[in-house]
This record gives sequence, structure tokens and C-alpha cells, in this order.
Amino acid sequence: MKIKVADFIEKVQDEKFKQTKLDISKDDLLQEDLWALNTAKDQMEKDLAENELSQIIIHVPDAEFEIDYYLESGIINLPFADAKKVTHFFDDDAETETKIYLSTSCEYLNASKFHIDLISENSLKNDEIKHTMDIMKSNYETSLENFSKKDEEEKEDK
Repeated sequence: MKIKVADFIEKVQDEKFKQTKLDISKDDLLQEDLWALNTAKDQMEKDLAENELSQIIIHVPDAEFEIDYYLESGIINLPFADAKKVTHFFDDDAETETKIYLSTSCEYLNASKFHIDLISENSLKNDEIKHTMDIMKSNYETSLENFSKKDEEEKEDK
């Protein structure tokens, strides 16, 4: 979908985008069950076909810590939360294609508690869905490892 940069910023800041929330169990994530991503793909394609920006939030409710994944139809590798920073990279009048990005937000992921990846230039293909699941699983495992280390350090401090 093509969009003017100024329109993109305005729509995101005014929260005029389609938002869908999905839950995925820790087991489905670790077993790389693709149902959540296939559901997200279908929803994103529907939103983009209607010329709507799309954000799919995938939450893992049974994780040991808060972790959320965001599939967003953005124009640069910045989450919707940082939409106003887009002006640092584009002219307001420029028109550009949306791409699909995966953001991971978790306190235990890394120092910034955040990671973003370009997933697709347009619509999610099967290999891109598999790659997205690989990233989600890897980010969860990294977060779990860091979470476990924190617990061990706290026990040692006592």
C-alpha cells in the first residue's frame, strides 16, 4: 500500500489504524505453531486491501514475564509508537510503500527491551511467516535466558 509520509504519521498518532490482538500460548510459540501468524497475515492483508494501516499484537499470556510481538505495516523500521520520528528519514510530502515489521517488546530481551525486524516488503509469504516465527521464538528464548539469569543473580545477592 502506498501512503504519504505526513498521512502515515497523522494516522498513527491519531490511532487511525486497524488493531487486532491475538494470544499465543508459550507451547505454541516454542513448537513454532504458525496459526497465530497465519491469522495475523490474513488480517493484515484485509486491512491493507482496505487501505488501512495495520497493527497485530501477539501476546503470550502464559509466559513467565510480559512479552508482546507487534506486526505493523510501517514505512521504516520504527514502531508505531515512534511514528513522529519518521520525519527524520523522509520528506512529509514523500509517498512510500508500507512494509511489514515485527517488533518484540520485553523487559528481559536486551538493554533496550525492544527489537524490530523487517519481515516483508509487501504481503507475508510462507517462508517469511516461518522466519517471523523463528524470530519470535528466538526472542522469547533470549528473554527467558535473561530472566533466569536475573533470578539466579537475585538468589546469589541474598
